[in-house]
Amino acid sequence: MACGTIRTAPGPAGPRLLQIVDELRAVLAGHRVGEGALEELFMGRNATSAIGVAQARGVILVTLAGAGLPVFEYKPAQVKAALTGYGMAGKAQMIRMLELQVRAPGRLDDHAADALAIALCHARSRRLRTFAEARLP
Repeated sequence: MACGTIRTAPGPAGPRLLQIVDELRAVLAGHRVGEGALEELFMGRNATSAIGVAQARGVILVTLAGAGLPVFEYKPAQVKAALTGYGMAGKAQMIRMLELQVRAPGRLDDHAADALAIALCHARSRRLRTFAEARLP
């Protein structure tokens, strides 16, 4: 339906987080959204960056919960395996598989490509989950 990146200007966290909430609410208002999917937080070496990502992720989770949407989370290796068949795939492999599977309007930035990969992972996992639940006695 739509794909993009929310960009905030450098500065204090409060206004930046509020911008994320406002833009996500606009996306939810403009599209029929039934579920949310996020990549699980990965703690890298840069603690300052991880804190900012955790804060942004927190406001996204709160906004989705406030909209009454169920949220599903996936490990990076799950997303890679769902898209490429290999849980240790590199960024170039991921981009190539996205290009083969989805018609995107122009070149996606890394964040939009990651979000699209998570969406595809969720769609595939959801189908598998629905199939498995239908087969249970």
